[in-house]
Amino acid sequence: MVGDNPTLASAEEATGVEPLNGPPSEPQPPQHAPVVSDPTVDTVPTALQNLHAPFQGFVLALDAADTRTKNKDSISKSGGNASYPSDGQFEDLVKSALKPEGPVRAEEIRPEAVKWPEDYREVIKRVETVGEPEDLKVFKVVQGKGKAEIFAVSLDIERERLVGVKFPEQ
Repeated sequence: MVGDNPTLASAEEATGVEPLNGPPSEPQPPQHAPVVSDPTVDTVPTALQNLHAPFQGFVLALDAADTRTKNKDSISKSGGNASYPSDGQFEDLVKSALKPEGPVRAEEIRPEAVKWPEDYREVIKRVETVGEPEDLKVFKVVQGKGKAEIFAVSLDIERERLVGVKFPEQ
């Protein structure tokens, strides 16, 4: 039986043979495994939630842009000797995880070069409690023709991710 498909019904009438690719008799299993989201990696830590404006907490999984293999030499988990992604790798992480509109350009800048919003010290201490203490990196990210954003990040080696806060450049 060809069901409600008029094309298959007319083909069966014309040939007298039921089509080989008729509807399945049993439900078919999914062809691909469902995408699994790991809340330990994908969730913004509690310490970085509900921050006052202009700060916004974020998480960038280091494998978000398939960079785990690219970064395997630069991100060391042993001996506390970790290093951060390069400017280009950080751009890739931002593109794949945050899905910005238009092109993205990132560059690491010195924390002293940033005009920090009020009460930033409290927020930065929160970032350091989640990631590596006293090892904060700052990236300036320009998306398209828009205003730049500052990303203050720390490495969470245990969960293979970058955690931090972002805010518009002052």
